[in-house]
Amino acid sequence: MKFKKLTVLVLMACLAFTACGKESSEENEPRNEEPVVQEAPSDVEEPGTSTPDAGTEITFSYITEGTVGDYTYEIEPNFADNKKYYLDDLKNRCWFADSLDEPNAPLWIIISSGEKHSGGYDIGVVDITEEDGTIVITVGETSPSPDEPTTEEMTTPNVTVRFEYGTSGTPKDIKVVNTAGVEIPSAY
Repeated sequence: MKFKKLTVLVLMACLAFTACGKESSEENEPRNEEPVVQEAPSDVEEPGTSTPDAGTEITFSYITEGTVGDYTYEIEPNFADNKKYYLDDLKNRCWFADSLDEPNAPLWIIISSGEKHSGGYDIGVVDITEEDGTIVITVGETSPSPDEPTTEEMTTPNVTVRFEYGTSGTPKDIKVVNTAGVEIPSAY
């Protein structure tokens, strides 16, 4: 399990380094309409679902960027880490929005699984769709298997979706659900 997570982290780092070296002519090319996907295998423990049988492994495909309707988005897995002003919100299972106080600023949607008593938990974006003018963000949440060694420190697994300011601005109506269709409440 740790090898798979390490592999995913190494691949993401490679993608980040290669993206930094893009030539300026690539910046003006249209973005891919299909979401970029990364695999995230693990056991699942989500409110509103039954826990899988011991030894059952569920695989989520986490997306990393794409376009939905008029909005372009990118997933930022570590955006909220070490930001003290998010600590209270991250302790709860919820989502909240943040933006800079300036024109044409992007919109960040931070989604938290809530405070966990050990490591090994994860959350990622599985899908982003538009339904009747509402942006629906679907997240997959994972937990460590019973025999997996974990850290004993408190963690707050979270993921962030950054919507770029575009011709339609940024999304106004947002809904966050887990893979079982259970809605994750807004913090505000």
